[in-house]
Amino acid sequence: MNAQETILIIDDSPENLHLLRGILSAAGYKVHLAPSGKLALKFIESNLPDLILLDIMMPQMDGYQICEQLKACEKTQEIPIIFISALHDVFDKVKAFSLGSADYITKPFQQQEVLARIENQLRIVRLSKQLVEQSILEERNRMAREIHDSLAQAFTGIIVHLGAAERAIATNPAQAQIHLKTVGELARNGLAEARRSVQGLRPQLLEDGDLYSALDRLSIQMSSHTQTRIVCEVIGPAYSLPIEVENNLLRVGQEALTNAVKYAKASAIEIELVYETDRFMLRVKDNGQGFDMESNFFDSGFGFLGMRERCDRINAQLIVNSQLGEGTEVRVTINRESDRVGVNRSQLLSGRVLPTIFG
Repeated sequence: MNAQETILIIDDSPENLHLLRGILSAAGYKVHLAPSGKLALKFIESNLPDLILLDIMMPQMDGYQICEQLKACEKTQEIPIIFISALHDVFDKVKAFSLGSADYITKPFQQQEVLARIENQLRIVRLSKQLVEQSILEERNRMAREIHDSLAQAFTGIIVHLGAAERAIATNPAQAQIHLKTVGELARNGLAEARRSVQGLRPQLLEDGDLYSALDRLSIQMSSHTQTRIVCEVIGPAYSLPIEVENNLLRVGQEALTNAVKYAKASAIEIELVYETDRFMLRVKDNGQGFDMESNFFDSGFGFLGMRERCDRINAQLIVNSQLGEGTEVRVTINRESDRVGVNRSQLLSGRVLPTIFG
């Protein structure tokens, strides 16, 4: 229990207020007392309690009226209210719950029962707050991945093309213009992707076509400023996957392709979309310099972390194979009966020494 959790007791009986304050204070709660509904509402304006114990039969404003007013206010509607009353009739209990109360205790009460019911409601509140915080954290991580996958990669392409344009401007102005045109396209696409990431929408590349066309377009953009041959092909009859699945597969493929272009120093990269009856597989292979699977680059690189997280979200298996001097292969496999968003621990496996991919 959090010692800072506060409970407001609303009851016109001084004896009840004194008794409940003693029980709850001894249990470690911070207790506030209100002998009338008017004083209680005034107190709540500037002091939001974690829970309210509320009597029903009170002059001027009864417990039902107080509860109804609190539940109608956005600021106070989430505060759990436990009615504690001498009324035993089922009608009174039903009315209390219909107004939004969390629980109902009848007088005379047992100390252990009161404490147990209060702790139960406060535990629910704590768990709800944890879920909200977890959701916020997950959304922040999602936004971080989206920004990395859109802006960071767009900027990488822009830097590369600007460097190529600078080198070509004196000797081949026409080629420099081509690079500058590509810079403009990358900047526009990056801006559009950033806006869509903020809005949580489907990536523009997928809005304009399917998963293959999106990856093929990325391949063309990246190969236009390097000597690397990038081939994107489909194996088997293509079929549609759920939107969220395709979104994440695109980002994983984009990250794998960017890593291969940026770090691998490969002469050839192959992207395969394998459509089988019971599973789909995305494979990105390069014949570049590879890397040590035990290195910090592999364990802590945000790109690989993002790929793992995206595969977790769609119940996919992620396998990365690499060896220094022998190239790298990234393979994502998803069973068709599992091609939905879900939480499942992805498997990231280090394989045997990878043979030269492009003989």
